[in-house]
Amino acid sequence: MHAAYYVFENEKSAANNDWKSSKNYLDINGAWKFKYVDSPADLPKEFEKSNFNDQSWDNFKIPASWDVNGYGYPVYVNTTYDFDYLMAPNPPFVPTKFNPTGVYRREVTIDKSWEGKDIFLHVGAAKSNLTVWVNGVYVGYGEDGKLPSEFNLNKYVKTGKNTIVLQVMKWNDGSYLECQDMWRMSGITRDSYLVARNKTHLKDYEIIPDLDPSYVNGSLKISTEFSNLNQKDNYTLEVQLKDGDKIITSKVISALSEKQTFDFAVNNPKKWSAEIPNLYQVSFLLKDKKGTLIEVINQNVGFRKVEIKGGQLLVNGKAIYIKGVNRHEVDPVTGQTISRERMEQDIKIMKEFNINAVRMSHYPNDEYIYELCDKYGIYVVDEANIESHGMGYDITKTLGNKPDWELAHLQRMQRMVERDKNHTSIIIWSMGNEAGNGYNFYRGYLWIKNRDKSRPIQYERATAGAWDGKDLKYEWNSDIIDPMYSSPDKMEEYILANPNPSRPYILCEYAHAMGNSMGNFKDYWDIIRKYPNLQGGFIWDMIDQSVYKTTADGTRILAYGGDFGPKDMKNDNNFVNNGVFTVEREPNPHAFEVRNVYQNILTTWENKETATIKVYNEFSFKDLSNVSLHWELILDGKEVESGVIDNLEIKSNESKSYKLPVNLDGKQFQEAFINLTYHIKQDEPFLPKDFQIATDQLAFKGSWKNDIKIEGGSKIMVEKKEKSTVFKSDKTEIAFDKKTGFISGYSFQNQPIIKEGYQLRPNLWRAPNDNDFGAYLQEKLKAWKDATENPMLVNWAYTVSKDNKISVTATYDLPQVASKLVLNYELSGSGELSVKEQINIDKAKEQPMLPRFGMEIIVPKDFNNMSYYGRGPHENYIDRNYSSQVGLYNQTVSEQYYPYIRPQETGNKTDVRWLELSNDKLKLTVKSDDLLSITALHYLNEDLDDGLKKDQRHAAELKERDLTSLKIDYKQMGVGGIDSWQAWPMEKYLLKDKIYQYQFKITPSLK
Repeated sequence: MHAAYYVFENEKSAANNDWKSSKNYLDINGAWKFKYVDSPADLPKEFEKSNFNDQSWDNFKIPASWDVNGYGYPVYVNTTYDFDYLMAPNPPFVPTKFNPTGVYRREVTIDKSWEGKDIFLHVGAAKSNLTVWVNGVYVGYGEDGKLPSEFNLNKYVKTGKNTIVLQVMKWNDGSYLECQDMWRMSGITRDSYLVARNKTHLKDYEIIPDLDPSYVNGSLKISTEFSNLNQKDNYTLEVQLKDGDKIITSKVISALSEKQTFDFAVNNPKKWSAEIPNLYQVSFLLKDKKGTLIEVINQNVGFRKVEIKGGQLLVNGKAIYIKGVNRHEVDPVTGQTISRERMEQDIKIMKEFNINAVRMSHYPNDEYIYELCDKYGIYVVDEANIESHGMGYDITKTLGNKPDWELAHLQRMQRMVERDKNHTSIIIWSMGNEAGNGYNFYRGYLWIKNRDKSRPIQYERATAGAWDGKDLKYEWNSDIIDPMYSSPDKMEEYILANPNPSRPYILCEYAHAMGNSMGNFKDYWDIIRKYPNLQGGFIWDMIDQSVYKTTADGTRILAYGGDFGPKDMKNDNNFVNNGVFTVEREPNPHAFEVRNVYQNILTTWENKETATIKVYNEFSFKDLSNVSLHWELILDGKEVESGVIDNLEIKSNESKSYKLPVNLDGKQFQEAFINLTYHIKQDEPFLPKDFQIATDQLAFKGSWKNDIKIEGGSKIMVEKKEKSTVFKSDKTEIAFDKKTGFISGYSFQNQPIIKEGYQLRPNLWRAPNDNDFGAYLQEKLKAWKDATENPMLVNWAYTVSKDNKISVTATYDLPQVASKLVLNYELSGSGELSVKEQINIDKAKEQPMLPRFGMEIIVPKDFNNMSYYGRGPHENYIDRNYSSQVGLYNQTVSEQYYPYIRPQETGNKTDVRWLELSNDKLKLTVKSDDLLSITALHYLNEDLDDGLKKDQRHAAELKERDLTSLKIDYKQMGVGGIDSWQAWPMEKYLLKDKIYQYQFKITPSLK
């Protein structure tokens, strides 16, 4: 393996940097004749021969994933092998009777101008292996489904027509090292081509940037390796270092040797970081003895230095934060074949959402994305294509500790390092993921350390102690403590037990973003920002991995594990969907929390009384000269003053204070906030002028209070019917069901409020989100679902007051949870309704915690307009509302539903002061003397609730009901955000008290 590069015939072509338009390349992407069979044994005889008749074969393209193009089907399993339903894992053996195999055949024409040159076949990536024949003759074999294979074809090709045959199998022995948590797909998935090289050519090169001890002056150590060097030919190599079009320094080597090393020294070069990705270009120009230019290779390079000192990861001498994501190569249409446009889109959304780092989980990516990370500034952890999760981690079983697997492990690490060594953005090598530890990883660590001393190495399974907390221990073969899924509390426990670590702590995976998730993300970063040796982490993960599928009835769904293949096909369901962003790279609701928490400008009060704010610049290298601050004074949700501070001359990692010229004199209000947004003044890479890069909301003065007293009004008549007790006035009618004790009818001015057939009922349950399922809360908390559905009415009574108010008290037993529930209603002839709900859980009995505490009213569907004063505009929860600012929002009920790929709890809004829900004729105003949690949907709980087991449902299959469900809650527990297989939400976001009570008032009015 050599460094990734393209070679061009002249400088103009090299500057254009399009290999497809160079005469050195023959593009073999596109249509091939293709034969797909269930096993290699089913292939026709002599398929590799030039004269084989392939006319009846299909046409299929390179690059493409088989499984989303009708050849086989995608299989999703997480920790197991996708063939273990056919045989128990038994390395190196894989199934033989069923091992889908594809053969590609194509005729290519070699131009006469390529005569006498070295001709190479480059296949970008073939999963899981590759066998090559040219003109009927066997050429070679390759493994590693995420790195290229190259073959010298000199002995096999001729000028004119040539037949190339490629065979790819679904499984081979290397599949034991490719057990990643992703769709298991096959095919040739990256660009492929033939390339012609001058006999004497630059085969490989390495450029190692460095900075002096004061991080001012720079150097490049450049090593070159030539092939077919004949001293008589008198080739020369000119090496230029350019800044744009300007040559900074250059060197001409006239007496070439096979390998040589030299240095460029540069005084005070512009440095590279993810914040300011300054790049220079090194050009290699090979000339013959007449001075004719033969080949040109350009390589971007940045001056930067990566070190670990004092237990911190440093870039250019400064500690950095890793505000990262894990990213799989995934596309909802093309599977694991990724276009350049998709890669550019991914970098763009990283920049937009303050993400500064990516872990190539869990394999080397397409070469192009590293170019983008170099150019636009993203820190990269490059990871070897090694995961043997299905073998387990036991030291006696893991392939990581079996010496006969040493070469298989080492070659995957070595080939990654050799291909990617010249990318400035790569600041850390990773030896793989979830593949145990042992001899092969010790050997790998030592090899990489010896090969590249300029970068640290991490490996997540180099653990020797507990999973997390104070007993977390790491072996010597990881320069970074990089665990997975520690909770914020356990991170703090670790750092307090290890106050002077020699290695930085950077989570390789955290904040599992599955479904409605990423609660407590702000808590993670409160801890990270508190301790210098905690330097961030990589969210799992960036993109939901579902692919599109059209069902039998024509519905286009986002499919996940279990949606393809036979019904009994082993799968891990929707665990494939853990994205901050959707399959189409739109933000999931929790993406806004990521953007806000990851932002690099933090605002706090310096002195609230004098309206003086403190602005902290968390960038490690960038000052805020390109940033303006916009502030607004918000009184009771409305902007009354605003201003701009145009010059923020704040250096990196420094603060400044600013007194805002706010004036509250003579202004009537209950509460005041200061909203702050930070915008760039000039374009930055992928970010246009005026783009908002940070925001904060600071509570300034006062607090909101509602008066929820009910005033008596016109006289109320009481009518006792067979099934209900009805309270009537000239404006309103409210009926209580005698059997349940609940309000079953509610109208105002002859307009219905409660939809016929429904009741205003207590609601103590939520449709489980994916984190709830992971922690088995759908089972552990089910008693609250049963209690919600089957409360036992114990007593119901009403009284009439002198001022024409009706008070109703209904008492319920909830035997499922050893609790008493009391509902106190107050109603007046004006139509106002006050509800007070109280629950008493028996302290003497062990009961599961409450998922939510509130009430639900079902109203007609045309109540679709929703205005509220609370947190928004996007969905938010008690453990995920830092990015949701308090404000006045006008929305529709339809907008409240978010189509999580597997339907689940959605649409909540926290800290609601008041809500107005309306149709064309009526407006319902809801207020409390406390802050409410509100959800309004055109769905019922049961539409979003899979029950005890996940039920293979999809958002696209749900249809809005002819109703509006309004949930008026005191609180709902947090959504969680540590992991999706055992963790609960953090303690402070749980409902564990034994007594809860709250009240609210509904006021109907004509519009």
